[in-house]
Amino acid sequence: MAEIVLVNDCAAAVATLVMHNQRLLLGKRFKGQPLQEKQFEGWQCPGGYLQRGETIEQAASRHCLQKAGIEIASLRSGPYSNNIFSKYLHTVTLYIIAEEHHIQNHQVFENKQIQWHWFALDELPVPLFLPLNNLVKQYNLSHLL
Repeated sequence: MAEIVLVNDCAAAVATLVMHNQRLLLGKRFKGQPLQEKQFEGWQCPGGYLQRGETIEQAASRHCLQKAGIEIASLRSGPYSNNIFSKYLHTVTLYIIAEEHHIQNHQVFENKQIQWHWFALDELPVPLFLPLNNLVKQYNLSHLL
Protein backbone atom coordinates (compact mmCIF):
# COMPACT_ATOMS: atom_id res chain seq x y z
CA MET A 1 0.00 0.00 0.00
CA ALA A 2 1.26 3.47 -0.90
CA GLU A 3 2.31 5.74 1.91
CA ILE A 4 0.31 8.97 2.02
CA VAL A 5 2.19 12.14 2.89
CA LEU A 6 0.50 13.90 5.82
CA VAL A 7 1.41 17.29 7.22
CA ASN A 8 -0.47 17.96 10.46
CA ASP A 9 -3.11 15.46 9.34
CA CYS A 10 -3.52 17.11 5.96
CA ALA A 11 -2.87 14.97 2.88
CA ALA A 12 -1.05 16.27 -0.19
CA ALA A 13 -2.72 15.37 -3.48
CA VAL A 14 -1.83 16.04 -7.11
CA ALA A 15 -4.22 16.52 -10.04
CA THR A 16 -3.48 17.21 -13.69
CA LEU A 17 -5.32 19.65 -15.90
CA VAL A 18 -4.97 17.92 -19.29
CA MET A 19 -6.07 20.10 -22.20
CA HIS A 20 -6.79 19.16 -25.83
CA ASN A 21 -8.38 21.50 -28.40
CA GLN A 22 -9.54 23.93 -25.67
CA ARG A 23 -11.19 21.05 -23.76
CA LEU A 24 -10.39 19.66 -20.30
CA LEU A 25 -10.12 15.93 -19.60
CA LEU A 26 -12.37 14.79 -16.74
CA GLY A 27 -13.35 11.37 -15.47
CA LYS A 28 -16.47 10.37 -13.52
CA ARG A 29 -16.90 7.44 -11.23
CA PHE A 30 -20.01 5.47 -12.13
CA LYS A 31 -22.52 3.88 -9.77
CA GLY A 32 -21.44 0.46 -8.66
CA GLN A 33 -17.81 1.46 -8.18
CA PRO A 34 -16.88 1.08 -4.54
CA LEU A 35 -16.60 4.51 -2.97
CA GLN A 36 -15.65 5.18 0.60
CA GLU A 37 -18.14 8.01 0.88
CA LYS A 38 -20.46 10.05 -1.33
CA GLN A 39 -18.07 13.03 -0.98
CA PHE A 40 -15.67 11.28 -3.38
CA GLU A 41 -18.15 11.26 -6.26
CA GLY A 42 -18.07 13.67 -9.15
CA TRP A 43 -16.16 14.63 -12.25
CA GLN A 44 -12.46 15.01 -11.63
CA CYS A 45 -9.04 15.41 -13.21
CA PRO A 46 -6.64 12.46 -13.18
CA GLY A 47 -4.94 12.59 -9.80
CA GLY A 48 -4.39 11.11 -6.38
CA TYR A 49 -2.14 11.30 -3.36
CA LEU A 50 1.48 12.35 -3.44
CA GLN A 51 3.75 9.57 -2.20
CA ARG A 52 6.72 10.18 0.08
CA GLY A 53 9.84 11.09 -1.92
CA GLU A 54 7.89 11.69 -5.13
CA THR A 55 7.97 14.98 -7.05
CA ILE A 56 4.71 16.60 -8.06
CA GLU A 57 5.53 15.92 -11.72
CA GLN A 58 6.25 12.24 -11.01
CA ALA A 59 2.96 11.89 -9.13
CA ALA A 60 1.04 13.61 -11.95
CA SER A 61 2.63 11.32 -14.56
CA ARG A 62 1.96 8.21 -12.47
CA HIS A 63 -1.70 9.04 -11.81
CA CYS A 64 -2.39 9.99 -15.44
CA LEU A 65 -0.94 6.70 -16.68
CA GLN A 66 -2.56 4.52 -13.99
CA LYS A 67 -6.00 6.11 -13.97
CA ALA A 68 -6.46 7.47 -17.48
CA GLY A 69 -3.95 5.49 -19.54
CA ILE A 70 -2.26 8.64 -20.83
CA GLU A 71 1.31 9.87 -20.85
CA ILE A 72 1.68 13.59 -20.27
CA ALA A 73 4.36 16.08 -21.35
CA SER A 74 5.11 19.81 -21.42
CA LEU A 75 4.19 20.15 -17.76
CA ARG A 76 3.99 23.37 -15.83
CA SER A 77 2.95 24.21 -12.31
CA GLY A 78 -0.61 25.25 -11.74
CA PRO A 79 -2.64 26.52 -8.80
CA TYR A 80 -3.72 24.65 -5.69
CA SER A 81 -6.99 24.05 -3.85
CA ASN A 82 -7.55 23.69 -0.11
CA ASN A 83 -10.16 20.96 0.43
CA ILE A 84 -11.94 20.27 3.69
CA PHE A 85 -14.09 17.20 3.07
CA SER A 86 -15.03 16.65 6.71
CA LYS A 87 -13.54 17.12 10.16
CA TYR A 88 -11.56 13.92 9.47
CA LEU A 89 -10.30 14.57 5.94
CA HIS A 90 -8.42 17.64 4.75
CA THR A 91 -6.31 17.72 1.57
CA VAL A 92 -4.39 20.27 -0.42
CA THR A 93 -4.43 19.52 -4.15
CA LEU A 94 -1.47 20.74 -6.19
CA TYR A 95 -2.37 21.12 -9.86
CA ILE A 96 -0.09 20.46 -12.80
CA ILE A 97 -0.99 21.65 -16.30
CA ALA A 98 -0.18 19.20 -19.11
CA GLU A 99 -0.01 20.84 -22.49
CA GLU A 100 0.63 17.55 -24.31
CA HIS A 101 -0.68 14.01 -23.87
CA HIS A 102 -0.68 10.67 -25.64
CA ILE A 103 -3.11 7.81 -25.00
CA GLN A 104 -0.78 4.98 -24.02
CA ASN A 105 -3.34 2.43 -22.83
CA HIS A 106 -6.74 2.52 -24.58
CA GLN A 107 -8.19 -0.10 -22.20
CA VAL A 108 -7.59 2.17 -19.21
CA PHE A 109 -8.74 5.31 -21.09
CA GLU A 110 -11.98 3.59 -22.14
CA ASN A 111 -12.55 2.08 -18.68
CA LYS A 112 -16.18 1.56 -17.68
CA GLN A 113 -15.55 2.39 -13.99
CA ILE A 114 -14.08 5.83 -14.65
CA GLN A 115 -15.06 7.07 -18.07
CA TRP A 116 -13.01 9.93 -19.48
CA HIS A 117 -14.48 12.77 -21.54
CA TRP A 118 -13.31 16.12 -22.90
CA PHE A 119 -15.27 19.21 -21.79
CA ALA A 120 -15.22 22.84 -22.89
CA LEU A 121 -14.23 25.07 -19.98
CA ASP A 122 -17.56 26.90 -20.10
CA GLU A 123 -19.51 23.60 -20.13
CA LEU A 124 -18.06 21.62 -17.21
CA PRO A 125 -20.32 18.83 -15.95
CA VAL A 126 -21.81 18.53 -12.48
CA PRO A 127 -21.20 17.48 -9.86
CA LEU A 128 -17.49 18.28 -9.76
CA PHE A 129 -15.24 16.51 -7.25
CA LEU A 130 -14.65 18.87 -4.29
CA PRO A 131 -11.02 19.83 -5.14
CA LEU A 132 -11.92 20.69 -8.75
CA ASN A 133 -15.05 22.51 -7.62
CA ASN A 134 -12.93 24.58 -5.21
CA LEU A 135 -10.44 25.31 -7.98
CA VAL A 136 -13.18 26.49 -10.37
CA LYS A 137 -14.55 28.80 -7.66
CA GLN A 138 -11.10 30.33 -7.03
CA TYR A 139 -9.70 30.65 -10.55
CA ASN A 140 -10.80 31.37 -14.08
CA LEU A 141 -9.56 28.18 -15.76
CA SER A 142 -9.43 29.79 -19.20
CA HIS A 143 -6.74 32.17 -17.89
CA LEU A 144 -4.73 29.28 -16.43
CA LEU A 145 -4.79 27.00 -19.45
